Amino acid sequence: MATTWTIAIDWDRDGEFSGDDIVTDRAVWANWFLGFREPYMDIAQNAVLGLVLDNRDRRFSPENEDARNPLAGKIQPLRPVRVTSNDGATTRTHWSGWVESVHPAANKYGERLVKILCTGALQFLSSAQTKIELQEKQRSDQIIAALVNEVIFPPALSDAWVGADKMFNRFSNWGQKRFYSTNKCAILIS
Repeated sequence: MATTWTIAIDWDRDGEFSGDDIVTDRAVWANWFLGFREPYMDIAQNAVLGLVLDNRDRRFSPENEDARNPLAGKIQPLRPVRVTSNDGATTRTHWSGWVESVHPAANKYGERLVKILCTGALQFLSSAQTKIELQEKQRSDQIIAALVNEVIFPPALSDAWVGADKMFNRFSNWGQKRFYSTNKCAILIS
């Protein structure tokens, strides 16, 4: 059986990756890497996905607010993106991250394309400031887990997302972390 590839951008941020979220048929070009671009690199870079999509109907143009456009008002950064494949038995995720920027080509009479640049989690990990104490006699996976728990990731799959907080532990489970978000704002309670 042939492998089926799916490129999807969750424009609604509902976690579904279905319907208008599937952009595979409109893909003209796709290229990604997971951090190591060359052999023998010591430090990984951010995972990057570059997409070029057919934009003849201006569906992926952020300024196109036409009521007939199913993506009107949804073309924004930090929308979840993933690339998967299915060989008939197993579905594999090859890349996941967030939309960083959308660049429609200004070409009224020629080929209308849109370039979408997507990045992985390193954009959030590299700018995070942590306050964990010195870790001694710990395995590296335990230290990495402690560091990752300190990072605030965007609400990718829903409007409400559990993140980081200890302030309301009287009202919720002890030590649980909370992050509340809507499409308009995000509030970290810590």
